[in-house]
Amino acid sequence: MNISKLLKERGNIVFDKTLAENKAESEQVKKKSLLADWYITGTNAVSKEGHIVNIDHSGNRAAAMIYGPDNVIIVIGRNKICGTLDDAVKRARNISAPMNARRAGYNPPCLQLNRCIDCKSDERVCFNLVIIEGQFVKDRMKLFIVDEEAGF
Repeated sequence: MNISKLLKERGNIVFDKTLAENKAESEQVKKKSLLADWYITGTNAVSKEGHIVNIDHSGNRAAAMIYGPDNVIIVIGRNKICGTLDDAVKRARNISAPMNARRAGYNPPCLQLNRCIDCKSDERVCFNLVIIEGQFVKDRMKLFIVDEEAGF
């Protein structure tokens, strides 16, 4: 979506870890984003029952979704909609986590096996499984579904 680039060009302050020049800067950006007024993110899966399912490496995304920023916008493609919570967790474990591991340069067993084996590898990116069932603050979180295959 290039949203970080567009917001920066517009003059907004943007905390995007992918724009950091090194790991230390990335960590600082992740911490600063927890105090942002707005947090824009994706998620790994959403069940038709209303669960938002995230598998995270460090947990910064899930943490910001749960608490911190005053407004949270979640954008997903239709490919992330699952029938049940069980289906959503399976999608996060077997599709999202391996693809995120590959993108980030990690090599857990799921990359070769094409499925989660609930490993305890140091190379895993699935240290945090977070299921959001609702929000305490009304209207804080908004979910937008894009009618296309988007993200993993």
